Amino acid sequence: MSAPPTAGTTSPPFNLSRLIDSPLFAQVAWHDAIDSTNTLALQSALQPELPTPYLIGAEQQTAGRGRGNHRWWSAPGALTFSLILNPRTDFAGPAVPPLNENCWPRISLVAALALCDVLAERVPAGKPRLKWPNDVHLAGRKVAGILVEVPPQPAGTARRLVLGIGINVNNSLAQAPEEIRSVAAALCDITGGPVSREELLLDWMERFGDHARSLATGAADLADGWRSYCLLAGQTVTLQAGNRTVAGHCLGIDDEGALLIDTPTGTERCFGGVLVRIQPSPAQGASR
Repeated sequence: MSAPPTAGTTSPPFNLSRLIDSPLFAQVAWHDAIDSTNTLALQSALQPELPTPYLIGAEQQTAGRGRGNHRWWSAPGALTFSLILNPRTDFAGPAVPPLNENCWPRISLVAALALCDVLAERVPAGKPRLKWPNDVHLAGRKVAGILVEVPPQPAGTARRLVLGIGINVNNSLAQAPEEIRSVAAALCDITGGPVSREELLLDWMERFGDHARSLATGAADLADGWRSYCLLAGQTVTLQAGNRTVAGHCLGIDDEGALLIDTPTGTERCFGGVLVRIQPSPAQGASR
């Protein structure tokens, strides 16, 4: 269903003032080029006086990081940013309690769910999917990656969290290496034209805040959301979790964010690990 590749797509001028003026962020810092927004965010998070949510973005990353040793390929037109958050206070309100640290491991899923919601409204035919634990797919290929890190907590500093996201927006994959083109997608290639990156970011941030508040209040329908987008449900998966290998039929994602895998010895609840093999069921085909 993808539109013809849009080689040479020109990204619309980035309206930084819309982010600076938005009440969704306490402060915004945007760079032409940087090694990694998450690396800078981890360093900046150590400053006791830093206001949050603090947004760090870049037009291009030269050493963007993903989970483990993975690197994020970034080209002009991508949307790459990191948020420094104090989850206990940034989403709290009269009817919303502080987001306790036992909920923080689910923030990656909450961020992915927010992006799936936004993409479902913008590109419904693309059928966005959440690939546990930290990727978003559109039209059967990866369109975004998420990396959550918790920096050290110096004395006198509130405990913070860094949420990094890279989204292929106007960086047409016609310019990417072949090994990336086969598994990744850019919004401009799917929609057939450029997309406003600041509008996408603002839409995502608003939805992310809503879902983070739902996480804090224990809203039951939050988990229904990430289950509805789960890409792995119904497939046979193999997960490397530390020194253990878990293989079986994926039952989806539970309320606490664990991947459920039906194995010959029972159902395993996996809270982390690396997916090393995915085998689609015959009904789903082998498109993923």
